[in-house]
Amino acid sequence: MNITGTEGLLMGVEDLEDCRRFLTLYGLQEVRHDETGAYFEALDGSSVELKLKDDPSLPPANVPGPTLRAAIWGVESEADLDAIADELSKDRQVIRGEGTVQSADDDQNNLIFRVTQRRPYEASGFEVNVAGHAPKRINRRVNFDDHGTARQLGHVVYWANDPKASVKFYTDRLDFRITDSFRNNAGVFARAKSHHDHHSLFLMRPFQEGIPPSFQHAEFTFGDAQEVMAGGYKLRQAGYETTFGPGRFELGSNWFWYFKTPMGGAFELGADMDHVDDDWEPGEFDHPGVTGGWHYGVNAQFSRQR
Repeated sequence: MNITGTEGLLMGVEDLEDCRRFLTLYGLQEVRHDETGAYFEALDGSSVELKLKDDPSLPPANVPGPTLRAAIWGVESEADLDAIADELSKDRQVIRGEGTVQSADDDQNNLIFRVTQRRPYEASGFEVNVAGHAPKRINRRVNFDDHGTARQLGHVVYWANDPKASVKFYTDRLDFRITDSFRNNAGVFARAKSHHDHHSLFLMRPFQEGIPPSFQHAEFTFGDAQEVMAGGYKLRQAGYETTFGPGRFELGSNWFWYFKTPMGGAFELGADMDHVDDDWEPGEFDHPGVTGGWHYGVNAQFSRQR
Protein backbone atom coordinates (compact mmCIF):
# COMPACT_ATOMS: atom_id res chain seq x y z
CA MET A 1 0.00 0.00 0.00
CA ASN A 2 1.61 3.19 -1.20
CA ILE A 3 0.73 5.66 1.56
CA THR A 4 2.49 8.97 0.91
CA GLY A 5 2.22 10.44 4.42
CA THR A 6 -0.21 12.40 6.51
CA GLU A 7 -1.44 15.47 4.66
CA GLY A 8 -4.43 16.77 6.57
CA LEU A 9 -5.76 17.31 10.09
CA LEU A 10 -9.48 17.56 10.77
CA MET A 11 -9.92 19.31 14.11
CA GLY A 12 -13.00 19.73 16.28
CA VAL A 13 -12.62 23.01 18.19
CA GLU A 14 -14.41 25.32 20.63
CA ASP A 15 -12.83 28.77 20.19
CA LEU A 16 -12.69 29.17 16.42
CA GLU A 17 -11.20 32.66 16.46
CA ASP A 18 -8.35 31.72 18.79
CA CYS A 19 -7.58 28.68 16.61
CA ARG A 20 -7.50 30.88 13.51
CA ARG A 21 -5.17 33.31 15.27
CA PHE A 22 -2.84 30.51 16.35
CA LEU A 23 -2.62 28.90 12.90
CA THR A 24 -1.99 32.25 11.20
CA LEU A 25 0.87 33.08 13.58
CA TYR A 26 2.16 29.52 13.28
CA GLY A 27 2.64 29.99 9.55
CA LEU A 28 -0.27 28.39 7.71
CA GLN A 29 -2.23 30.26 5.05
CA GLU A 30 -5.98 30.65 5.56
CA VAL A 31 -7.92 29.69 2.44
CA ARG A 32 -11.45 30.25 3.74
CA HIS A 33 -13.50 30.66 6.88
CA ASP A 34 -17.03 31.31 8.07
CA GLU A 35 -18.84 31.15 11.41
CA THR A 36 -18.70 27.33 11.46
CA GLY A 37 -15.10 26.62 10.51
CA ALA A 38 -11.92 27.46 8.62
CA TYR A 39 -9.43 25.84 6.26
CA PHE A 40 -5.66 26.43 6.26
CA GLU A 41 -2.91 25.15 3.96
CA ALA A 42 0.85 24.76 3.87
CA LEU A 43 2.73 25.46 0.64
CA ASP A 44 2.31 21.87 -0.61
CA GLY A 45 -1.46 21.87 -0.01
CA SER A 46 -1.39 19.82 3.19
CA SER A 47 -3.98 21.24 5.51
CA VAL A 48 -5.71 21.89 8.81
CA GLU A 49 -9.49 22.04 8.71
CA LEU A 50 -11.32 23.50 11.72
CA LYS A 51 -14.93 22.70 12.55
CA LEU A 52 -16.87 23.41 15.72
CA LYS A 53 -16.64 20.28 17.84
CA ASP A 54 -20.40 19.69 17.81
CA ASP A 55 -20.54 19.64 14.00
CA PRO A 56 -22.42 16.43 13.13
CA SER A 57 -20.21 15.83 10.08
CA LEU A 58 -17.15 15.21 12.28
CA PRO A 59 -16.04 11.68 13.15
CA PRO A 60 -16.51 10.89 16.85
CA ALA A 61 -13.95 12.17 19.36
CA ASN A 62 -12.02 9.79 21.61
CA VAL A 63 -11.49 12.47 24.30
CA PRO A 64 -13.68 15.39 25.44
CA GLY A 65 -13.01 18.96 24.39
CA PRO A 66 -11.13 20.21 21.32
CA THR A 67 -8.98 17.58 19.62
CA LEU A 68 -7.98 15.97 16.34
CA ARG A 69 -10.99 14.19 14.89
CA ALA A 70 -9.23 12.52 11.95
CA ALA A 71 -5.79 12.37 10.37
CA ILE A 72 -5.93 12.44 6.57
CA TRP A 73 -3.40 10.22 4.78
CA GLY A 74 -2.48 10.44 1.11
CA VAL A 75 -2.03 7.44 -1.16
CA GLU A 76 -0.62 7.18 -4.67
CA SER A 77 -3.64 5.82 -6.54
CA GLU A 78 -7.25 4.67 -6.45
CA ALA A 79 -5.91 1.11 -6.40
CA ASP A 80 -4.27 1.88 -3.07
CA LEU A 81 -7.59 3.16 -1.72
CA ASP A 82 -9.27 -0.07 -2.82
CA ALA A 83 -6.55 -2.15 -1.18
CA ILE A 84 -6.88 -0.26 2.11
CA ALA A 85 -10.67 -0.61 2.08
CA ASP A 86 -10.46 -4.35 1.37
CA GLU A 87 -7.89 -4.90 4.11
CA LEU A 88 -9.52 -2.88 6.87
CA SER A 89 -13.05 -4.10 6.17
CA LYS A 90 -11.95 -7.57 7.33
CA ASP A 91 -12.35 -6.58 10.98
CA ARG A 92 -13.66 -3.00 11.35
CA GLN A 93 -16.04 -0.48 9.93
CA VAL A 94 -14.98 1.16 6.68
CA ILE A 95 -16.88 4.07 5.17
CA ARG A 96 -16.38 4.70 1.45
CA GLY A 97 -16.94 8.32 0.47
CA GLU A 98 -16.38 10.19 -2.76
CA GLY A 99 -12.65 9.59 -3.23
CA THR A 100 -12.08 8.64 0.41
CA VAL A 101 -11.85 5.65 2.73
CA GLN A 102 -12.55 6.28 6.41
CA SER A 103 -11.82 3.92 9.27
CA ALA A 104 -9.96 3.86 12.62
CA ASP A 105 -6.84 2.32 14.07
CA ASP A 106 -6.80 -0.09 17.01
CA ASP A 107 -6.86 2.83 19.48
CA GLN A 108 -9.93 4.37 17.80
CA ASN A 109 -8.01 7.25 16.23
CA ASN A 110 -9.97 8.14 13.10
CA LEU A 111 -8.20 7.88 9.74
CA ILE A 112 -9.21 9.17 6.31
CA PHE A 113 -7.37 8.03 3.18
CA ARG A 114 -7.49 9.77 -0.21
CA VAL A 115 -5.39 10.01 -3.35
CA THR A 116 -2.72 12.53 -2.46
CA GLN A 117 -3.51 16.19 -3.04
CA ARG A 118 -0.02 17.49 -2.31
CA ARG A 119 1.29 19.84 -4.98
CA PRO A 120 4.73 21.08 -6.06
CA TYR A 121 5.73 24.46 -4.67
CA GLU A 122 8.53 26.97 -4.88
CA ALA A 123 10.27 28.19 -1.73
CA SER A 124 13.60 29.77 -0.95
CA GLY A 125 16.53 27.49 -0.20
CA PHE A 126 19.00 27.72 2.62
CA GLU A 127 21.06 30.87 2.92
CA VAL A 128 23.74 29.66 5.32
CA ASN A 129 27.28 31.04 5.19
CA VAL A 130 29.54 28.05 5.88
CA ALA A 131 33.26 28.55 6.32
CA GLY A 132 35.19 27.01 3.43
CA HIS A 133 32.25 27.35 1.02
CA ALA A 134 31.08 30.21 -1.17
CA PRO A 135 28.85 32.60 0.83
CA LYS A 136 25.13 32.49 0.09
CA ARG A 137 24.00 35.56 2.02
CA ILE A 138 25.92 38.65 0.95
CA ASN A 139 25.27 42.19 2.21
CA ARG A 140 21.92 41.13 3.71
CA ARG A 141 20.85 40.52 7.29
CA VAL A 142 18.79 37.56 8.47
CA ASN A 143 15.09 38.47 8.71
CA PHE A 144 14.03 37.98 12.33
CA ASP A 145 10.43 39.09 11.80
CA ASP A 146 9.22 36.75 9.04
CA HIS A 147 9.56 33.03 9.73
CA GLY A 148 8.07 31.98 6.42
CA THR A 149 5.12 29.75 5.57
CA ALA A 150 4.82 26.14 6.66
CA ARG A 151 5.97 23.98 3.77
CA GLN A 152 4.36 20.61 4.48
CA LEU A 153 2.70 18.48 7.13
CA GLY A 154 5.30 16.05 8.44
CA HIS A 155 3.92 13.75 11.12
CA VAL A 156 1.23 13.06 13.68
CA VAL A 157 1.73 11.69 17.20
CA TYR A 158 -0.69 9.82 19.47
CA TRP A 159 -0.65 8.73 23.08
CA ALA A 160 -0.83 4.92 23.15
CA ASN A 161 -1.03 2.71 26.23
CA ASP A 162 0.83 -0.09 24.43
CA PRO A 163 2.83 1.44 21.55
CA LYS A 164 4.31 -1.87 20.35
CA ALA A 165 0.86 -3.39 20.07
CA SER A 166 -0.70 -0.27 18.55
CA VAL A 167 1.94 0.09 15.84
CA LYS A 168 1.17 -3.39 14.51
CA PHE A 169 -2.00 -2.03 12.93
CA TYR A 170 0.15 0.32 10.85
CA THR A 171 2.96 -2.12 10.02
CA ASP A 172 0.89 -5.28 9.50
CA ARG A 173 -2.17 -3.74 7.85
CA LEU A 174 -0.89 -0.56 6.14
CA ASP A 175 2.73 -1.44 5.30
CA PHE A 176 4.43 1.14 7.55
CA ARG A 177 8.12 0.72 8.47
CA ILE A 178 9.41 1.07 12.04
CA THR A 179 12.34 3.51 12.08
CA ASP A 180 13.29 3.69 15.78
CA SER A 181 11.82 2.69 19.14
CA PHE A 182 12.36 2.82 22.89
CA ARG A 183 12.95 0.00 25.31
CA ASN A 184 10.31 -0.76 27.94
CA ASN A 185 7.63 -0.01 25.35
CA ALA A 186 7.92 3.77 25.81
CA GLY A 187 7.32 4.62 22.15
CA VAL A 188 7.68 3.63 18.49
CA PHE A 189 8.50 5.76 15.43
CA ALA A 190 7.22 4.63 12.01
CA ARG A 191 6.98 5.98 8.47
CA ALA A 192 4.52 5.29 5.68
CA LYS A 193 5.99 3.24 2.83
CA SER A 194 6.06 6.13 0.33
CA HIS A 195 7.00 8.85 2.83
CA HIS A 196 10.67 9.36 3.61
CA ASP A 197 10.80 11.56 6.67
CA HIS A 198 12.28 9.71 9.65
CA HIS A 199 8.73 9.31 10.92
CA SER A 200 5.20 9.90 9.68
CA LEU A 201 3.83 8.61 12.96
CA PHE A 202 4.97 8.35 16.58
CA LEU A 203 3.08 6.34 19.20
CA MET A 204 4.08 7.40 22.72
CA ARG A 205 3.18 5.88 26.07
CA PRO A 206 1.82 8.58 28.41
CA PHE A 207 4.12 9.93 31.10
CA GLN A 208 1.33 9.79 33.68
CA GLU A 209 -1.75 7.73 34.45
CA GLY A 210 -5.17 8.57 33.14
CA ILE A 211 -4.31 9.76 29.60
CA PRO A 212 -6.33 7.70 27.10
CA PRO A 213 -5.17 6.93 23.55
CA SER A 214 -5.57 10.26 21.77
CA PHE A 215 -3.92 13.04 19.76
CA GLN A 216 -0.64 14.30 21.23
CA HIS A 217 0.82 16.63 18.57
CA ALA A 218 1.37 17.29 14.87
CA GLU A 219 4.34 18.81 13.05
CA PHE A 220 4.58 21.04 9.99
CA THR A 221 7.97 21.46 8.36
CA PHE A 222 9.56 24.89 7.86
CA GLY A 223 12.61 25.92 5.87
CA ASP A 224 15.37 25.85 8.47
CA ALA A 225 16.25 26.34 12.12
CA GLN A 226 15.97 30.11 11.75
CA GLU A 227 12.31 29.79 10.72
CA VAL A 228 11.62 27.48 13.67
CA MET A 229 13.18 29.97 16.08
CA ALA A 230 11.52 33.04 14.55
CA GLY A 231 8.13 31.33 14.40
CA GLY A 232 8.39 30.11 17.97
CA TYR A 233 9.37 33.55 19.18
CA LYS A 234 6.34 35.04 17.41
CA LEU A 235 3.97 32.53 19.04
CA ARG A 236 5.52 33.02 22.47
CA GLN A 237 5.24 36.80 22.20
CA ALA A 238 1.57 36.36 21.28
CA GLY A 239 0.99 34.53 24.57
CA TYR A 240 0.98 30.89 23.48
CA GLU A 241 2.62 28.43 25.86
CA THR A 242 5.75 26.45 25.00
CA THR A 243 5.38 22.76 25.84
CA PHE A 244 8.93 21.75 24.81
CA GLY A 245 11.87 23.42 23.14
CA PRO A 246 13.35 24.99 21.25
CA GLY A 247 15.98 22.39 20.42
CA ARG A 248 17.16 19.66 18.09
CA PHE A 249 16.28 15.98 18.37
CA GLU A 250 18.74 13.13 18.15
CA LEU A 251 16.15 10.75 16.67
CA GLY A 252 15.13 12.37 13.40
CA SER A 253 17.77 15.13 13.74
CA ASN A 254 15.07 17.78 13.31
CA TRP A 255 14.96 21.21 14.90
CA PHE A 256 11.80 21.69 16.95
CA TRP A 257 9.68 23.98 19.08
CA TYR A 258 6.31 22.82 20.51
CA PHE A 259 3.35 24.94 21.53
CA LYS A 260 0.11 24.16 23.32
CA THR A 261 -2.77 24.94 20.97
CA PRO A 262 -6.43 25.93 21.43
CA MET A 263 -7.23 22.97 19.16
CA GLY A 264 -6.16 20.42 21.78
CA GLY A 265 -2.71 18.83 21.89
CA ALA A 266 0.38 20.61 20.60
CA PHE A 267 1.77 21.81 17.28
CA GLU A 268 5.47 21.53 16.51
CA LEU A 269 7.48 23.81 14.24
CA GLY A 270 10.08 21.53 12.63
CA ALA A 271 12.95 21.64 10.16
CA ASP A 272 15.74 19.43 8.76
CA MET A 273 14.26 15.98 9.43
CA ASP A 274 16.36 12.92 8.48
CA HIS A 275 15.42 11.50 5.05
CA VAL A 276 15.32 7.68 5.17
CA ASP A 277 14.49 4.74 2.92
CA ASP A 278 14.39 0.96 3.28
CA ASP A 279 18.17 0.86 3.87
CA TRP A 280 17.68 2.70 7.18
CA GLU A 281 18.59 0.59 10.21
CA PRO A 282 16.15 1.09 13.10
CA GLY A 283 17.61 1.57 16.55
CA GLU A 284 16.26 0.83 20.02
CA PHE A 285 17.01 3.39 22.70
CA ASP A 286 16.93 3.34 26.48
CA HIS A 287 14.49 6.17 27.19
CA PRO A 288 12.66 9.06 25.48
CA GLY A 289 15.15 11.55 26.89
CA VAL A 290 17.59 10.78 24.07
CA THR A 291 15.17 12.30 21.59
CA GLY A 292 15.65 15.64 23.30
CA GLY A 293 19.08 16.32 21.86
CA TRP A 294 19.98 19.92 22.58
CA HIS A 295 17.09 21.91 24.04
CA TYR A 296 16.03 24.46 26.59
CA GLY A 297 14.93 22.74 29.79
CA VAL A 298 13.74 23.81 33.20
CA ASN A 299 14.39 27.50 33.99
CA ALA A 300 15.40 28.04 30.33
CA GLN A 301 18.77 26.34 30.84
CA PHE A 302 20.23 24.87 27.69
CA SER A 303 20.85 21.16 28.24
CA ARG A 304 21.30 17.79 26.64
CA GLN A 305 19.43 14.74 27.93
CA ARG A 306 21.31 11.46 27.80
